Amino acid sequence: MGKAEIATKKSNNSASLWDFIRVEFKRGYSLENDEKEFSDRREKVYTFMKIPLEVERFMFYGFCQCADSFLFVYTFLPLRALVALKSLICSSLSKFKKKHKNKRLSAAETCDLLKMAVLISCSMMLLPCDTSMMYHVGDRLFSSFGQDILDALFWTATEPKTSRREHFGVLPHFIIAVFYVFLHSILVLCQATTLNVAINSSHKALLAIMMSNNFVELKGSVFKKFDKTNLFQLSCSDVRERFHLFILLLIVVVQTMKEYQWTSESFWELMLDCIYVMISEMLIDWTKHAFITRFNEINLHSLITQIWLQDEWALSRFH
Repeated sequence: MGKAEIATKKSNNSASLWDFIRVEFKRGYSLENDEKEFSDRREKVYTFMKIPLEVERFMFYGFCQCADSFLFVYTFLPLRALVALKSLICSSLSKFKKKHKNKRLSAAETCDLLKMAVLISCSMMLLPCDTSMMYHVGDRLFSSFGQDILDALFWTATEPKTSRREHFGVLPHFIIAVFYVFLHSILVLCQATTLNVAINSSHKALLAIMMSNNFVELKGSVFKKFDKTNLFQLSCSDVRERFHLFILLLIVVVQTMKEYQWTSESFWELMLDCIYVMISEMLIDWTKHAFITRFNEINLHSLITQIWLQDEWALSRFH
């Protein structure tokens, strides 16, 4: 070992704590060497901060879609059903008198009559039901399978004669659809009753438990793998869920205010609890979508483009 190496080794061994502290005070950062990496990280932070605004924009659009479909059932659907019923009666009279060739109902008229028949049948079945004797079951399980039941009924009733028919018939499908809508309606009434009890309870313990259930949803969604298509479907489901919650709160407000003779004091006290519920739902949606976008490395601009280019019917199928 040479003298120069021995001197260098001694100087290294003689480095003190103060030398280390002095170096740390003067140490610099070479961030420009990793410009792309740090720019991407900054963009991820900006994306995380933009998610709440973009979620609410999509929620507003979806909420309007849900409101349109909901109001259609109680406004235009009865009128369309009356027109279809008139066409059915005229067609039957023409066939009976044999004056004109029998004219079949169109697919739209058939579906309108079936929808109105299901609505009236379930309304009559729900009249004697006491919601205080019902319990909570899975709303999402009903929603996920219910659309298939209704679509199967409409296709069975309007399927062209030229196609090969392999089904039970219109009447069995109609009975299954009525039974499904009846059960799902019971569920909605049960949820409204539970929410009514939670809001009007003096201790608010049940309301706190219901709001804390949203965090279970947050835990179950954030750490899953999502692509753009799955995230869009999740967003549509969140739109339907928020509209569903809004309708339930509206039912609770009307029912409670009727009991309190529509006094302003009771109204503002009730509205405060409703605002708490809606704000907690919004915070959960913001956090869920922000972390899903972050963990799955989804680009915000490409995601927004894909969502707004989707057909409008994709949202309506979650009603």
